[in-house]
Amino acid sequence: MDKYYTVMIVPEKQKGVRSFKIPGIFLRSLAFVFVLTSILFGILLYNYWSVIKQIHENRHLGLENRQLREQIKLFELKMATVAKDLENIRIYENKLRIITGLEDVTKTAPIVPSNDQDQGVMMDDHGATTREPIPEDESVQLENNILPYLQNFENNPSFIELQRLYDERIAAHFGLSSKYKVTRQFSDLIKKSFELSEEYAKFDYKFQILKKYSTKLEEQIHKLDQHLLDKESILRSTPTILPTNGWITSYFGHRISPTAGVKKMHEGLDVGANFGTEILAPADGIVTFAGRKAGFGLFVQIDHGYGIETIYAHSQKIITKSGNKVKRGDLIAKVGSTGASTGPHLHYEVRINGTAVDPLYFVLE
Repeated sequence: MDKYYTVMIVPEKQKGVRSFKIPGIFLRSLAFVFVLTSILFGILLYNYWSVIKQIHENRHLGLENRQLREQIKLFELKMATVAKDLENIRIYENKLRIITGLEDVTKTAPIVPSNDQDQGVMMDDHGATTREPIPEDESVQLENNILPYLQNFENNPSFIELQRLYDERIAAHFGLSSKYKVTRQFSDLIKKSFELSEEYAKFDYKFQILKKYSTKLEEQIHKLDQHLLDKESILRSTPTILPTNGWITSYFGHRISPTAGVKKMHEGLDVGANFGTEILAPADGIVTFAGRKAGFGLFVQIDHGYGIETIYAHSQKIITKSGNKVKRGDLIAKVGSTGASTGPHLHYEVRINGTAVDPLYFVLE
């Protein structure tokens, strides 16, 4: 191998040739450096392209995570609406069970809670307040309000296990080891993905609760449907609608009497309405009294059979007569303010075997 290489420079117009000796090792070193630099440049170019591609993917995944989070929030709002609808159906179904005798309750206790009761708080038979328990497992009692089961469940073992499964699935997607709880802190994208797993778990848990609740509700309604086949005549005689259009100004229960000024039992509902508003029979029956009665003004009483009677007081005008047969929806009187009354309203009572009960136990509206 040559030790030196000679480089000759020949001018075009001038005389004389110049020559230079370059060591061979220098040229070989220069060629090696050039090749090595080319390789490094290629590696850097590839890495740069990979980083640009990863940034683009991260941007896309970040946007996708944000869209998924927004979609889950939207689904949760819709699920909350479904939960409220199911709760309304449960109340409706429960009232039907009470009306048809499938469930025995104390109807002489007010159905409307007092002001100091919040959501998820009930009154027992002795008037004491009890809060509905959040289940430790996935079981849901149909007799209870569904809404508390969808709140404050983060410490529920079923939810914790569900979130762990979602965490493991995301960890496997990113190729993380069992130490993912530490390694997931290295990337904002991975952290956001694990945050999204909590949203997945919450949605899944709520969905399971609603599914179990709706399944039980469907079973109960099916049983009720079978029972109602033999109860048609009783239902026709049960006061299931408010007799007039208006707003309830006083509920069943103890209150300060607006005329006497002392606390006493209010054995019905006061429904405020304009003078002359129609009062309709809430069920089939026979009018047993239609006339004036002390304190009640113009007064109507209907016997619906099966021990059920209804009373309508303070009317402006009575349309029906004693002995008349009426059907649900028939006009019987008009709202007024006769008798011991402070303004136009209907005083409406339901009595079973002579005992006043809360009319709201029967109203299906």
